Amino acid sequence: MDCESEQCRARERRQEMSGSRSEKSVVEVEFRVDDPSYPFVDASETAGCLLDLEVLFPHSDGGFVEYFTVEGVPPERIPESIDDAADVDADPVARHADGGRLRFHVRGDCVAKTVVDFGAIPRTVEAAGGEGRLVAEVSSRADAVKLVDRVQREHPTVTATDCRDRRRSTPLFTRYDLSQTLIDALTDRQREVFLTAYMNGFYDWPRKHEASELAAKLGIAPATFSQHLRTAEGKIFSSLLDTDDERVFVE
Repeated sequence: MDCESEQCRARERRQEMSGSRSEKSVVEVEFRVDDPSYPFVDASETAGCLLDLEVLFPHSDGGFVEYFTVEGVPPERIPESIDDAADVDADPVARHADGGRLRFHVRGDCVAKTVVDFGAIPRTVEAAGGEGRLVAEVSSRADAVKLVDRVQREHPTVTATDCRDRRRSTPLFTRYDLSQTLIDALTDRQREVFLTAYMNGFYDWPRKHEASELAAKLGIAPATFSQHLRTAEGKIFSSLLDTDDERVFVE
């Protein structure tokens, strides 16, 4: 364990002795990620851009999918910069005046996934010019120490740089908690289909991609895509409206 973990322990002991920790506070742990073996770090340096993680979820064929916003370069330049990486595929999804959106299918290690698997909330995952930054939120100093230990065990090149208390600015049931509750209600395939549709502009007007295009991207039939999408939408709306479709819609 390095000095940052010791600092977390020392601060935790001081908080326990003073009894000053508020129930409305959380703990943020910040990590530096500058190892180019992580695709988002490598791409930010090679392409000279800013990458900011929007969402991460499991891929049905293994690994996981990450959607990043890209600032500073056209997203088409990112796949060119990481073409030689065997454990990641990159595809541009959308483009605007100074960047766009990028989809990574990652089959290797990912710091953000370790954070999520631990149960922490990744508030910031970004990289610019080869320097990555991840800020995770946990509920206590004890959890912060455990998170640092786990990250440094699984990702030896990642460094914990800060551990700080912060007043909770949102209710206990945060927007992140709500989105995770909705997403967790879906199967892996339903989650993949729904997020692929959303992140690729299926719900935009005018629609950016049709169901047949997105089904081809996922390697499934359009009818199967539509079936999974409708089921996912039904579960999400049912959770939001606190209804039970099987009881409401009776033949």
